[in-house]
Amino acid sequence: MKKRRKNKSCLNCGELLNQKHNYCPNCGQENTNHQVSLGLLMREVTSNFLSLDSRFAHTFKPFLIQPGKITNAFIEGKRVYYANPIRWYLVISIFHFFFMAKMFEPTVKDKKQRGFGGDTELSEAKFDSLYNLPDTAHTGWPLSEPRQKMVTHLIETTNLDAEGIIDSLNIKSESWANEFVVNKIVKINQETTASINEYLLRQIPLIIFFILPVYAFLLKLFFWRKGLYITHLIHSIHLHSFLFFLLGWTWVFSLLIEDFEDYGIFISMILTFIYAVISFKKVYGIKIRWSIFRASMIGFLYTFAVSFALLIGVLISLALI
Repeated sequence: MKKRRKNKSCLNCGELLNQKHNYCPNCGQENTNHQVSLGLLMREVTSNFLSLDSRFAHTFKPFLIQPGKITNAFIEGKRVYYANPIRWYLVISIFHFFFMAKMFEPTVKDKKQRGFGGDTELSEAKFDSLYNLPDTAHTGWPLSEPRQKMVTHLIETTNLDAEGIIDSLNIKSESWANEFVVNKIVKINQETTASINEYLLRQIPLIIFFILPVYAFLLKLFFWRKGLYITHLIHSIHLHSFLFFLLGWTWVFSLLIEDFEDYGIFISMILTFIYAVISFKKVYGIKIRWSIFRASMIGFLYTFAVSFALLIGVLISLALI
């Protein structure tokens, strides 16, 4: 048994203790006055931040090979033995998005400024000729092709910001919406492909986190009589965690094996569908054929929901640049 040098009061909260107390009854801190070892400090960090304790170990096996078991355990009130669903999701998400970012690290080409393409080194005479074109020549929304060429030229050859480029080209918009869009387009084209990709990749985890309740809503819709919404939300978290776990390893192997990415994503999707079918059967107590049908329908609807949410999320993110 571990030997403790006990105190008369808790070093953390000051609660009076007696010799039989191994832990403070008020705050739960261990009743000992020995110096904290490096090993103990690291265990506390990993336990508190990542929840890498015995519950993590208990969760790992059923999570991988027994779909629905940890969801059922949560529904039945067994919430101490297994890892907290949100912490579990966050740990796997960190793993997934870290290697996803590594997978899509920018190339040298990506680090070059974007522009609209086409001629970047316009002669002074050609630039002046484009500038002096009549307004009728500037058809096209939100920017005409001649102005796109001038914007690209100014991005490549000057240090003007978006407002400076717009002012120098005397671009007058008839509506605030067109002016807003032009401003954002110029700003985006001033960025490099690398910076845009990096910015969008940082937004995806947040977008996905807010999509989780949508899948839970679909589960509630298809399994109306099978529990409260929170039940379906926990189920949604576990299913997404499994998908991200597989995709995380897809990115890892893609970094090591050329052309593995497409095969890995396809395999991950198939395995996640099989996992969901089995999980539906165990959590909701339905026959396998109905589980396959509902998993297919929910997956079909969810694909549209995710696509729409990602599109809106990306547009909002670009609008905030």
